[in-house]
Amino acid sequence: MREQMTRQSSRKSVNGGFSLVELMLALALGLVVVTGIVQLFVGNSQTYNVLNGQSRMQENARFAMEFISRAARSAGYFGCAPETVNIVKGLRGNWNAMPEFDISQFVQGYNGNADGTWSPTLATLPRTTGGVNVNVYIPGNGIDTTTIEPGTDVLVFRGMQNPGRNLTQVLQPTGDPVVRAPGGDPGFGVNDIVLLANCEQAAVFRVTGMNVAGDEATLLHATSAAGNLYENADQISSPTGLIPFTLSYLGRSYGEDANVGALESTYFFIAPSLGQDNQGNTPSALWQKVGGAQPVELVQGVEDLEVLFGVDTTLTDGISNANQYVDFNDVPDPNQVVSLRVSVAVNSVDTVDAGNRLSRTFSKTLLLRNANPEV
Repeated sequence: MREQMTRQSSRKSVNGGFSLVELMLALALGLVVVTGIVQLFVGNSQTYNVLNGQSRMQENARFAMEFISRAARSAGYFGCAPETVNIVKGLRGNWNAMPEFDISQFVQGYNGNADGTWSPTLATLPRTTGGVNVNVYIPGNGIDTTTIEPGTDVLVFRGMQNPGRNLTQVLQPTGDPVVRAPGGDPGFGVNDIVLLANCEQAAVFRVTGMNVAGDEATLLHATSAAGNLYENADQISSPTGLIPFTLSYLGRSYGEDANVGALESTYFFIAPSLGQDNQGNTPSALWQKVGGAQPVELVQGVEDLEVLFGVDTTLTDGISNANQYVDFNDVPDPNQVVSLRVSVAVNSVDTVDAGNRLSRTFSKTLLLRNANPEV
């Protein structure tokens, strides 16, 4: 009886275990399942990275186009939009020597060539060294130097800050403008280059002093026969030289409908980013420089900027539309530019697929609504 129970117990022990073949088969099946799960996880992770990269790429393009479009909407705004020949220059320098305030060209382009040069040369750009280096403000680190990416275009918009300040009294040609200054602040300060304009005429000058009384500010504009190009001249002229004024500084009188606002130029260009990608590399970015301020980085992951200028070759027909799109070098007259065709090449910044970045080019046509206001 005891021997029979021992045999039954031994039989149960043998029947309840696994053979080596069974163990190997189980391990193989488990490995297949684990491999499938890992592959599924890796695939989902790659899909997520690609989708995230595509989203970031599209977001970069949208932000880049929005910044450029916003500047384009205000380009060429000079108060009540007088004709260009009626805008007089009270500064000593020629327009091409003062690129920050060259209102004779409300939009301008520098075409990046494959050999690393630009047409026209970038030597006239403000705060440049050797034509390509631009001083950049880095938060927390002060001033550093970055380089405009070769082969990329530089786009410039010029106009008057909006809103400006209205005159509070009639201004005689030999007088000083008195403008509204809520809280004692007219919106600009001493040494700013401003534009005084109504619907018929305008004058560009530098504010050399300011007397504030209550909510009004009197703008002083001392003249100089020699010295800095940005000083006020003792004679003034129009951008085209067709209407010289020597009788008085401002040329004509202005009513209370006239408006005064600071002039500014907005530059867009491509340069290395301040940050890095997930591989420790430095991607390119879209930068913006406004007036004499330090450039700032706007959108990371923008690797190229290309601009074509829409030219209206039939201005006399009274219809403002582009007949052809050309590089700025081929624009016969800057006043014929009525639109832009902007292309930005953007990437995902971080590598998402086999160590590569996603990349795509987006294009947009922008109407310059302040172009040719006399048409």
